[in-house]
Amino acid sequence: MLSVQSRRIFNRCSVRKLSTAVESKYLKKYPIGSEISGYKIERLEQVPEFNLVAVGLEHQKTGSKHLHIDRQDNNNVFSIIFKTNTPNNTGLPHILEHTTLCGSEKYPVRDPFFKMLNRSLSNFMNAMTGHDYTFYPFSTTNVKDFNNLMDIYLDATLHPLLTSEDFYQEGWRLENESTKDKNSPLTFKGVVYNEMKGQVSDSSYYFWIKFQEAIYPSLNNSGGDPSKITDLSHSDLIEFHSSRYHPSNSRTFTYGNIPLKEHLEKLDKAFIPFGKRPTKNVLKQPIDYTENVDTIVKGPVDPMLPLDEQYKTSLTWKAGVPTDIYETFLVKMASSLLMDGHSSPLYQELIESGYGNDFSVNSGSDSITAVNLFTIGLNGLTKEKAENLQEKVYEILRNVKNDGFPDIKVQALIHQMELSKKVENSSFGMNILSSLVPNWVSNVDPMDSLKWDDIITRFKTEYAKKGDALFKEVLDKYIIDKPYFKYTMEPNENFANEVKEEEETRLKKKIETLSEEDKQTVYDRGLKLLEKQEEQENLSCLPTVHVSDIAREVPFLRINNKYDNGIPIQSRLSPKTNGLSYFKGLKTIKSSELTEDLIPYLPLFSSCLTNLGTTSKSMADLENEIKLYTGGLSANFFTHASAHDPNEVYLKFGIGGVSLNSDFKKMLSLWEQLLLDTNFDNIAKLSTLIKSCTADNLSDIVSSGHSYARSAAISKISNVGKVQELLGGIENIKFMNEIAKFESNGTLKENVIPQLKKIQEILLNSSGLQYNITTSKDAIKEQESEILKFSDRVNFKQPFSKNSYDLGKINTENLKNEFVKIPSHVGFSSAALNTASYSSKDSASLQILSQLLSFRYLHSEIREKGGAYGGGASLDALNGVFSFYSYRDPKPFNSLNVYDKSVLNNSINIKNEKITEEDLEQAKLTIFQRIEAPKSVRDDGMSLFNYDIDDELKQERRYELLDATLEDVLEVSDKYFKDDTIKSRVVIGHDTEDIKDSSDWVINELS
Repeated sequence: MLSVQSRRIFNRCSVRKLSTAVESKYLKKYPIGSEISGYKIERLEQVPEFNLVAVGLEHQKTGSKHLHIDRQDNNNVFSIIFKTNTPNNTGLPHILEHTTLCGSEKYPVRDPFFKMLNRSLSNFMNAMTGHDYTFYPFSTTNVKDFNNLMDIYLDATLHPLLTSEDFYQEGWRLENESTKDKNSPLTFKGVVYNEMKGQVSDSSYYFWIKFQEAIYPSLNNSGGDPSKITDLSHSDLIEFHSSRYHPSNSRTFTYGNIPLKEHLEKLDKAFIPFGKRPTKNVLKQPIDYTENVDTIVKGPVDPMLPLDEQYKTSLTWKAGVPTDIYETFLVKMASSLLMDGHSSPLYQELIESGYGNDFSVNSGSDSITAVNLFTIGLNGLTKEKAENLQEKVYEILRNVKNDGFPDIKVQALIHQMELSKKVENSSFGMNILSSLVPNWVSNVDPMDSLKWDDIITRFKTEYAKKGDALFKEVLDKYIIDKPYFKYTMEPNENFANEVKEEEETRLKKKIETLSEEDKQTVYDRGLKLLEKQEEQENLSCLPTVHVSDIAREVPFLRINNKYDNGIPIQSRLSPKTNGLSYFKGLKTIKSSELTEDLIPYLPLFSSCLTNLGTTSKSMADLENEIKLYTGGLSANFFTHASAHDPNEVYLKFGIGGVSLNSDFKKMLSLWEQLLLDTNFDNIAKLSTLIKSCTADNLSDIVSSGHSYARSAAISKISNVGKVQELLGGIENIKFMNEIAKFESNGTLKENVIPQLKKIQEILLNSSGLQYNITTSKDAIKEQESEILKFSDRVNFKQPFSKNSYDLGKINTENLKNEFVKIPSHVGFSSAALNTASYSSKDSASLQILSQLLSFRYLHSEIREKGGAYGGGASLDALNGVFSFYSYRDPKPFNSLNVYDKSVLNNSINIKNEKITEEDLEQAKLTIFQRIEAPKSVRDDGMSLFNYDIDDELKQERRYELLDATLEDVLEVSDKYFKDDTIKSRVVIGHDTEDIKDSSDWVINELS
């Protein structure tokens, strides 16, 4: 992945200086000034550090710009991008993004985008709305699939149907609560409407979007403010598409190994009918402040945190313009040196000191359209601290200017950037696209943004001459004693009720304007939309790849396993490591060693290893070493079932990291220090860590509520799910809230630290680690030798062994439904049941069933009719659990009923032949999207190392997936989904009024 820093380059020459042979090769392939299929080549850049050549072109008839990245990568990428400044806060570009994908002239079917998800082998398909742009990207390794999707995307964006029904479904509508009951109350519905209700329930998003609206009002809220979305009309949508979605206002992007000419022929054919239109790429400006500005707004509260410590405040300065790429790079470097990590001065003085509990979401350097903004903000403030933040910050910055920036921090940051470019990433093309688009639409030349080595070379030269004066100049030029924009969000206990009341008032006003004839029109419109959603469509116009395009067999990875002095080492040699070594150590934990009551402490323990420091080194010093010699260290606990028995549970502890081959020994030395000598008695650092871990729990739930609901549902019926819930679900959030109480009352030493030390003792006195190393042939011998020395030094008291974690039989009798109450304007739901093991033939058919249920029933019922942002079914194949979920759902309780009906509906449709062989094939294609997706070199062999799933077992499952029939799917449906099989149900949300019988429910309120 391209780091933020590696995207900023300064050189603007037409042809970069190449070696004579390379220059000749690419100039011959892409002659500057020549024309290819209606496009003229304007610029050519070789970027050897990323093994790519960038070609910049312009379409002669429309003026559309095209960027092609020629790279030997078969994961090809395409995107079309439009500049879409929004005139208001109605979410116009966001709703247009949704509706363009609901049918086009060439593909006049309902929602071809979602239909293509099941007819493709793409590993990425999406559409996204930014501040002032909208782009439509996809990636796939299949050439036929690429051509299909490119045709779909071009027709969808340039020739969408934009029907009123699609606007009402995806945007917003007034409709009877029960569509078929004319006498039921009228309410607001719509996918984007409910999506954005969910967004503004996330306190981090709400702070960020209101900050943007305050400092950059000219950009407006492109996603849409729910209170304004209901002002948008269908005619507004049509007009906006007509004015913005024109080739002259577009940019296109291709990446990979498909010849450029093939792309340009398709684009030229699509663009020729339009001609050229004058465009004004107006760069919107933020507010103009020559004096300090102080803005205060009210926002939501987190019931899990003290009310008087929920002020959020930030200070923002203008720091140059994005078109000055080198200056932007320096600003981002200064931001990182000031704020990132334990050794940074702002972290030490603002977070570690206890002034606040975390940096605010808008902190750091951000290039937005016409300006760079540099922001320092904090969460978890009292009112007094919020009011005095500017004095505190300026005091710190003046001290930094006087004391300077330590050279080791600068060198460590450079090392991180240089190492990051060596990491082979399976989504490299998509990452390049995402990094370029925001500035490309704001007139920053993407060719300049790619040239990483130029900027680093220039920086190293200037740093050698001037030292940290480079960063002091940034402070003087933009920040110290310069006007700032202060933005504060103060907690409002009544916020959720006020939002609800505003919606009710707005709805009432809408209804009051309706005559009886209007109400009849609303009712008829709802029935018409429902009829359209339920009609059986002819999808023959949509292109597709086929299961026959998928290889029945794939080559096995060459993985070496050996025992050396009883120490197991798995190794994988790869030419793609680019001089890096990827390391992982793993051990299984027995229940007789680590009791169940310690499991909730495990995530905190693993965080302590990389946050507390050791008894001999501060975390600041250790972090400098970690950044100087590695690409990062990580530790975690995870759990999984045996591939052959879902009731056989494994609890595992893993450590990992990546380094240059030459720094591998140093990386292991760092891990030795962390494992043996972490200072758990460092109460100050532990307090900071606990505050950070609990600062954004509510925001995490609101943004990923379906995952939390699913985890809670699975935990009631599965031992693996039970452990997963304790490690990272709502139960862990509740546990950490209790830990936070010990922090606040000063009793960590008595109530927490002994448990952390006990876990350390258990890990060191039990069985040793098994190891995985992925590296190059010339480095493997030395790295294996270093691993053996490391294992000897850590001195685990027992040899490595694999042991399951025995939790006994889980009781699933008399389970009650669970409702988790949070302040959110939409809900989330899930239901779960146990099924078959990974190795069972049933498992493959169950996975196909999950896809059939998702796209043949649940998508229509939950998203199209129900208005939720998403919903579906999934199989956790390794752990043998089948689950349903809904996301940002206005009717989560109704979705529980939908789950119950879905399997019966599916079985009936198979028997009645309404589900066809074509549906079966599409379900298989959806599954193979993930299986066939390219993997990074660091992931090779990890299914064997982490989960004991070898290539033979994966190949057997491949056969079962490819060969499964509708009869097999019907058989597992009847076998596992009997009456009252779905015993575990969970809803997360705000309203309990839909609970009909409270005796069937357990209600938990997070506070």
